[in-house]
This record gives sequence, C-alpha cells and structure tokens, in this order.
Amino acid sequence: MPESVGVQQARRLCDFLRGNQAHIIEDWSQRVRSLSPARELSRSAIVDHLPEILCRIADRVESTHTGRSVSLGDLPKDHAVDRLGRGFDLDQIVAEYGLLRRCILDLWEVRVGSSIDVAELRSFDIAFDDSIAQSTLRFAEARGKLLKALDRVSESALGSADLEVFLENLLQATREGTESVDTCCVLLREGDILRVRAAVGLDEELRRGYSLTMHEGFAGHVATERHPVELRHAATDPLVKSPAIRRQGVRALYGVPMMRDGKVIGVAHIGSLRADEFSAEDKLLFRTVVSRATAGVVKAQILADLRRTESAQRFLSEASMRLAESLDYETTLAHVARLAVPTIADWCVVDLADGASIRRVSAAHSDPAKQQLALDLEKRYPMDVNAATGVPNVVRTGAPEWAPEITDGELSAVARDAEHLSMLRELGLKSYVVVPIPLNGNAVGAIALGTAESGRRYSEADLHVAEDLGRRVGAAIENARLYAAAQDAIAVRERVLAVVSHDLRNQLGVVAMAAEIVARRVPPSTAATELQKPVETIRRTTDAMQHLLGDLLDMASIEAGRLSIERQSMEIKPILEDACETHEAIARAKGLWLRAELDVEGVTVLADRKRILQVLGNLLGNAIKFSDSGSVTLSASAQDTDVVIAVTDTGPGIPPSEREAIFEPYRTIQREKEGPRGSGLGLYIAKGIITRHNGRMWVESDVGRGSTFFFTLPRA
Repeated sequence: MPESVGVQQARRLCDFLRGNQAHIIEDWSQRVRSLSPARELSRSAIVDHLPEILCRIADRVESTHTGRSVSLGDLPKDHAVDRLGRGFDLDQIVAEYGLLRRCILDLWEVRVGSSIDVAELRSFDIAFDDSIAQSTLRFAEARGKLLKALDRVSESALGSADLEVFLENLLQATREGTESVDTCCVLLREGDILRVRAAVGLDEELRRGYSLTMHEGFAGHVATERHPVELRHAATDPLVKSPAIRRQGVRALYGVPMMRDGKVIGVAHIGSLRADEFSAEDKLLFRTVVSRATAGVVKAQILADLRRTESAQRFLSEASMRLAESLDYETTLAHVARLAVPTIADWCVVDLADGASIRRVSAAHSDPAKQQLALDLEKRYPMDVNAATGVPNVVRTGAPEWAPEITDGELSAVARDAEHLSMLRELGLKSYVVVPIPLNGNAVGAIALGTAESGRRYSEADLHVAEDLGRRVGAAIENARLYAAAQDAIAVRERVLAVVSHDLRNQLGVVAMAAEIVARRVPPSTAATELQKPVETIRRTTDAMQHLLGDLLDMASIEAGRLSIERQSMEIKPILEDACETHEAIARAKGLWLRAELDVEGVTVLADRKRILQVLGNLLGNAIKFSDSGSVTLSASAQDTDVVIAVTDTGPGIPPSEREAIFEPYRTIQREKEGPRGSGLGLYIAKGIITRHNGRMWVESDVGRGSTFFFTLPRA
C-alpha cells in the first residue's frame, strides 16, 4: 500500500532540516568548540549565519521536488569573512561544514533511518560543496585584500617614529584601502580624558585636540563598553557629541576600543558619508588596523615614558644638588622654581604655610609677560586660605591635586568675577599639578606646576615626579632646620667649652700650685710623710683633669672641623724614638719588652710633632695597658707616598663586632682584670689627628693573641 503524503513529507530531507534546526545547531555548536579559534567564542558568535545557511540548504534540497532554482546567496561568503575576522583558517572553515554535514546525517539516521532519497542527497551534497567553494573563494579574496591593506599599513608604520605622523599614515592607509570609509579618527587616553591624536576626513576642529571624558559621547561609550560599537545614523544619534561628525553628516560610525593589559588606552572609529553600515570585511580590516595602531601606541608610550623617566630623574637629581647647595631653604626654593621651568613646567610657584596664612616664597614662568600677569593676578585676587581647591586645600589636607585638562568650565567655577575669569583665560593654563611639601607628617607648603604654551598635559607619572620633588624639598627644609638647631647647639657647647678651657683650667692650675706649695713647706717629719700621699693624689687628679679637659677640647675641635695642627717637614724616626723612650719605663714596670723596628732612616714626613706624639702616646699607652706579658712593638716602614706606622700588642685582642666602634667617642671595651676605664676619647682623637694629616688609621686584631693599630702619614 503506498505511503501517505504526511509520512512521505516527514521522510523528506528538506522538511527534516527545517523541523530539527535547533537540535542540529546545538549539536554542531558543541562539536565546533573543538576547533582552536572557537574555544573562547560565545554561542552567538559561533552560530553566526548558520540558521540562514540551513534554511537555504533546505530550500536547495526541496528544489529537487519543485524544480525551482534556489541560490545560497552571499551567506557562505559573509560567514567566511566573519570567520577570518575571528582567527579561523580556511581548513577550519571547511571542517565546520564537515561537522555540520555529519550532525545532520547522524540525526537523520537516529530519527528517520538509514535510507534517504538519492536526489535529495545529491542536492544536499551540492549545496554543501557550493558553500565550501564560495567560502574558499571569499576567504582567499578577503585574506588577500586584508594582507595587501596591512602591507600598506605596515609601510606607513615604518615611515615615521613620530606618534602623530604614524597614526595619520595608518588612518590614511585605512581610508584608501576601503571603499566605504570616509573618516578615521584615533583618540588616546590621558587620565579620564580621551583626546584626538590623529584624524583624516574630518574638520580641522576635530583634528586639533578635541577631547571628551571617558564616559562622554560615542568614543566614551566605546571605552565604557570595551567592545566594538556601530551606529547607523551617527549625525543624528544622541550618543554622538562631536560637532564635526554631526556637521559632516556621517552615517555609519564604527568604533573599536584600544586595549593594553585589560585597560582601555584609547578609541578609534571610522565613519561613512554614504553607507548606513560597514561590511564585515571593512570592520575586520579596521579591527586589525586598530590592533596594529595599539601596538604602535604602546611602543611609543613606552619610549616616551622612558625618555620622560630619564628626564625626570635628571631633573630630580639636579634639584637635589640645588637643594644641597645651601642651607638657607628659601633661597634654595627659588632655585628649584627656576629649575622646574621649563624642564617640567611652564610655570612653577612654591608656597609655605606661615601660621594661619600662606606665603609665596618663589615663582617662575617661561614667558616674562605671563609672569607679570601672574603677579598682577595674585595681587588683585589674593589667595583664599580657605579655598576648597588649589594650594590652600593641598596645604590643609596634605593630598595632591592633579588636572590633566583644565576646562573653561573649571576656570569659570573658580573665577571670582568676569575680570578674574578673563585674566585666568589669558594665562592659557592647560594642565596643573599641586603637591604638598611634607615635613614630619604635615604639609608645610605646596609646589604648584602648570603647563600653558608647551601644550603638555600632565600624566600620572608626572604627578609622581612632582610628589618626589615635594618630598625632597621637605627633606631639605628639615635638614636646614636641623642644621640651624645643630649650629645653635654647637654655639652653646662652644661657649661651655670656652668656660671649661679658661675658667676650669685656671682653677685646676691654682689647685696644682697650692699642692706644690704645701709639699715644699711642710718640714720633714712623720706628720709630713703622712701629708705626702694626699698631696700626690691631688697632683695626679689635677693632671688627669687637665688631660681630660684637653681631650674634650680636642674632640670639640675635631667635630667642628677646626682641630689645629701645624704641619712641617721633619724626619719621622726621631719622633718615634722619643715616644719609645717616654714609654719604656712604664712598659718595664709591667714586665713588658718595648721594641722598636724603625726602617725609616732619613725619611721625612709632613706632620705636627706634638700631635703625632699625642697619637703615639695614646696607642703605646693602650698597648702597654692591655698587655699582661710579652712585648709591645712600634714599627715603621716607608711606602711610595706614605709612611706606615704600627703599634702591636700581645693583649686579649678586639672582637670583630667592636673594631670600628672603638674609634667612636666615649667607646671603651670591657676586659677582664681591667681597672677604671678611661674617657673613651683617646682613639677618636688619635684618628681625628691622623685624618687632619691626610692619613688613615685602622686596626687588625686576632682575639686572644693581640692587636695592631696602623696609621699613615704623607711623606714630605
């Protein structure tokens, strides 16, 4: 019995394709995910033109029954261009069609059976073959055109190292390489501002520094959305704020964000005066151009940042040198203001807090006429210390202010009247940075930097440089204040030492003289013998105090850099022999052998004899004091330009951790079986004396075996 018409239609492949389209697409989408470029695509991006393609294939299969001619149209071509833009290769597009054919036949076998109408299958295969053939041709054509355009883009990119010229060439190549593109524009990000850096086919108004915020207009919308956006009637679309685009009657407008490390660094867009929308091929080409442009911008920004960093470091280094030149910080701040202009600013002012008021200590401007205008402005409209912005706010809060772009609206907001606004406009300020001068956690002033004639816009990196400058200025002020306090303390100390050196020494002289008189006048007797001991004690005590006073005065002179020495050319050996002779009896009393190894016969040095004997007395005295047995050796040898003198003992040695500290004032080392400690000034003074002789002093020691103190003197 013949099959019913309904059953026959259910077994028709064309009807099967229409009735199971959703299931076929779902199965195919999952299988396509195995292809590399499709793994990260959304479902809508994967599906693309597939529903329309399936409908056209169903119509082609049905034509075997109706005899009607059916074309696939441009769907396979459009699909190929889309896939090219998503990074597919030709073999992957062919694989897509192979997977689609397999999905359809697998589902047919499951739901209908293994038999299929041969005529329908033939039409089915031809439809797929046509789709693949059209895709192949269109893919090759689009790829060739794209590569040709990119060659031109690359040539333009190599043509100039200047960023603006590079972008202009890139956009010109884009417009010439496409039929429907009439306008091109690139806006780069500066803080929260998008500024036009290159444009072709647009009014001069848009070519020269037109800007808007990151959330304003069409470009701001593209930056916010972070993906391509297309408008069909840009000239009348409320999203478009550019008067040039509106005035020129731009119809299709396609914008692409420029991304670096997940951050929007700019926006590029193309416009058409004839078409309401761009072809997939044109959009693909523009996205590729934007990618190239982004790479060029990033490279240029990196180079610019490097140059700016180098320039900033040179400026900060120079500023530090100027700040160190004088301890009068107000004079120094005037130098810094002049150094900042024109290196990093067109004008610079430095203000310091003075109680409840703010005092301007320096100002500099690259244009003398503008500098006078700034002075007139300050005189006519004095600074409001309670202002919510600017220097007063930065001094009050300690937080910096930064404006990459100064708009006329912002000028109007701070102007006090029409004349004030006119003067502000005449200054022509484009960008500014105000940073605090920090000191002990508070802002003691502020540095304001501004640009005008140069047209430079301050970046976040510039803000950091200015903050670094503010910190250095704060450190200079702190150093100046500490220096002033130190000078006051030194003055007080020197007055005290003057009293000590004059009055106390006089009093000690009186005590010593009285003790000497008592010793002479007491007749020999048992009672007199009993008086000799306290008299000797007085003598030793006054001698020790006189020596201590001398050490204190020497220490003060060394610290003040005013230790007096009188260097003369003299033989060194007699001085060393005198020192040995002076200490020989003391060494013998302790059972020590004081040796002299002096290989300096006839060698002369530039030295102060009295001071060198003072050094030798300290070193030999210490060596004898800390050696319980063995020997103490004084040696000397002549070098090319110096004489090296050494004092070696057989004492307990000095631990490594204390070898540098022993040359500091008031430092002594605790040793076993040691009597009363000294003042701890001897080695400090000895090293100070040798340093004033342009020599060196150091120690080498072996714990448990002894130490050697060395010093050098320049040969005459």
